Amino acid sequence: MKKIYIIVMFVLSGIMAEAQTSVWDGSRKLWTRGEGTESNPYLIESAENLAFLAYMVDKGFDTRGLHFKLTTDIDLNGSEDQPWIPIGRYDRWYDEDGCDRGNLSSTGYNPFTRFKGHFDGDGHVISNIYVDIANGYCGLFGYVNYDYPEDTIVIENVFVNGGTIKGETCGGIVGNGYHLVVSNCRNTAAIEGFNVGGIVGLGSSDVFNCSNSGQLTGDCVGGIVGGRYAAGEVVECYNEGDIAASRIGGGILCGSYNNMIVNNCYNTGNVSVIGDSSTYYPSAGGLVGIAARYFVAKNSYNVGEISSNHHVGCLVGLASQPENLSVENCYYLDICSGSEYGMAKNAEAMREEAFVTTLNQDGVVWGMDEKNVNDGFPILTRTNLSVDDATEVGLRIYPNPTSGILFVETCQGASLQTETYRITNLMGQTVLKGSLNADTQQIDVSRLPNGMYLIRMGGAIWKFVVNK
Repeated sequence: MKKIYIIVMFVLSGIMAEAQTSVWDGSRKLWTRGEGTESNPYLIESAENLAFLAYMVDKGFDTRGLHFKLTTDIDLNGSEDQPWIPIGRYDRWYDEDGCDRGNLSSTGYNPFTRFKGHFDGDGHVISNIYVDIANGYCGLFGYVNYDYPEDTIVIENVFVNGGTIKGETCGGIVGNGYHLVVSNCRNTAAIEGFNVGGIVGLGSSDVFNCSNSGQLTGDCVGGIVGGRYAAGEVVECYNEGDIAASRIGGGILCGSYNNMIVNNCYNTGNVSVIGDSSTYYPSAGGLVGIAARYFVAKNSYNVGEISSNHHVGCLVGLASQPENLSVENCYYLDICSGSEYGMAKNAEAMREEAFVTTLNQDGVVWGMDEKNVNDGFPILTRTNLSVDDATEVGLRIYPNPTSGILFVETCQGASLQTETYRITNLMGQTVLKGSLNADTQQIDVSRLPNGMYLIRMGGAIWKFVVNK
C-alpha cells in the first residue's frame, strides 16, 4: 500500500510540475488580476497573457508607470509557423485582428510602439522563443523607451531559455532599449543579427547581474550588450557564449561610444571577428570590442580565446581614444596575445583564492568556484542583485523615486552598522558620498538634479531616481 501511495505521489508531482508551465498555442488572452501598480501588479499567468501584452503594446497601449509580474513558466513553443512577436516594435502597427500592418513611417505616421513600464519575471523561465524579423528590433522585448527623462523602465528576473532570435538589432531580453535597467536576467537562446547582445542588442541600458550562454552572431556583437550609445554601467555580469562577428566583437560589450563602465564582469566565451579589413578594421576584445570616448573597465577578467584578422585585444580590442580609457584591476589568461591593456596571469594563478581577493575591490563580489561550474575560475557570488531590492545585503533603501531624502533600514530589524556610501551619476562621476550608522539612517539627495543615479553601499549597487 505504501509503494502504491509513493507511486501516486510521484505521478501527481509530475502532473503538477507540468501544469506549472504554460505552453503557448499562438492565441492571446487578457490578464484578469492586478491593478498595474507596484503593490498590485498586473499578473501574467499564462503564455496567452504574455502574448496579449505584446499585442497591446504593439497596438500602442501606454504602459508608462504600469507594473507587470509573471507568475508561471512559459513555453513559447516557437517555430516558423508560430513566431513570437516582440513586446514593442517601434515602427510597426497592428489592426484589431492582430495582423501586422507594416511600417507606416513612409506615410508620415510613425506610432513608435514601445514598452515603458516595469516587468518582473519573478525568476520564471520563458523557453523555446522563436523570432525572425528581417529589419526589426528583436528579443522577448523588441523596443523599450521612455517618455520623460525622469522615467526609468525596469525589466528584471527574466530567464530566456533556448530558442532562436534573428533580426537586425537583437538581444535575448531586449532588442533596443533606452532609459532601461535590466537586472537579474539570463539568456541561452541563439541570437543572430546586425547589432547583437546576449541581454540587450543596442541602446542606453544599465545591466546588473545578468548572464548569457547563447551563441551570438552578427556585425557588432557583445556577450551582454551590443552597441552602447549613452553613459551607463554593466555590473556583475558574465558571458559564456561563443561570439562570431564580422566587424566588432567583445566578451561583455561590443562597442562603447560614450561614457561607459564595465565592473566586476567576466567572459569565458570565445570571441572571433573575421571581416573585410579593406573597408573597416575588425576588432575583437575579451571585454569590449571597441572603446570610444570615455570607457572604464574594473575588477574583471577574460579567459576566452580572442581572435581577429585585424585588431586583437585580450581585454580591449581597439581604443579609438586611448587617453580616455581606464583599465583597472583587470586580467586575462596568459595564453592570449596582442593585448595592450590589463595584466596577464596563468590559469593556475587565476584559480587561487588570492586572485579572488584581488578582484574583490567592491566588497564580497567574487568567490571560489568550489563546485567547478566555471572551470575553477572565480565566480560572482550574488545571484539576485535587483534594482530596488537590498535583501541580499540586509538593507532596504526607499522611496524610489525620491524627492529629496533616501531612507536606509535593515531588512530584519537589526541595528544598522556603519556603512559608507557613494552616489554616482550615469557617467560614473561621484556626486555624493558619506557614511551611515544607527543614529544616521537617511541620505539627503535634495541638491542633486533630477535624474537617475547609482548608490553603492554594503557591497551592492542600486539604481534610484531623483524627481523633485
